[in-house]
Amino acid sequence: MTRSPSRRRLGRRAALVGGLAVAATALTAPAHAAPSVSAVTLDAPSSVEVGAPVTVTVAATGVVDLYAYDLAVSYDPDLVELVEDSAVTPDGGYSDVADDGAGTVAVAHTRLGTSPGLEGDVTLATLTFTAVADGDAPFTVPTATLVGADATTASLTDLASATTTITAAVTAPPTDDPTDGATSPTPGGDDTTAPGADDASDSPSTSTGSGSLASTGASVAWFAGAALLAVVVGAGILWARRRAVVSR
Repeated sequence: MTRSPSRRRLGRRAALVGGLAVAATALTAPAHAAPSVSAVTLDAPSSVEVGAPVTVTVAATGVVDLYAYDLAVSYDPDLVELVEDSAVTPDGGYSDVADDGAGTVAVAHTRLGTSPGLEGDVTLATLTFTAVADGDAPFTVPTATLVGADATTASLTDLASATTTITAAVTAPPTDDPTDGATSPTPGGDDTTAPGADDASDSPSTSTGSGSLASTGASVAWFAGAALLAVVVGAGILWARRRAVVSR
């Protein structure tokens, strides 16, 4: 397939199409019947998101002696934009593609010299647009002019149409950070609970231990005091007894 420049002056295209007949009459080939096609189809995706490419293909079946052609593709400029230099036309020959920016792309193609006309099933043009807004984007082929090798022409109207539904791009919801949110409490909780539980279990034990030590200390002091008192009392009694003996 041959890629063609997408923005040319309409005057150049008109000159190209006007010269097709002149070039064809110069050929030495015998006269042919008028060029014809069985059907023209326009294929476009059923739906895309905003920002996605929209590839539109215009094809013809049952083509007979198609030496040149000129066709138009209409679109909604509020919903799609033609991608510059995206047009693809048949190999061999010369093509010109012009986008008026207001909703019509004109595609002209011609064979050269003594090349035979196209026959059979032919892809006439492939255009790539970009979806710029949501809505139902219509595409149509309103007119086409066919030129045979002997300069015979045929004009066709209302050839094909298709609609692409453009939807707003879907934004994925933010995902939870594995380091926080609902995923972190489990390990974090376990870590915090474990020391907490140890501290809670140790605290009563420590408190009890301190109470026991304090109680033990108090008991020892009491016994020591009692023992000291007993010694003092015993010493007093002993001294009193000695005084009594001496006095006798």
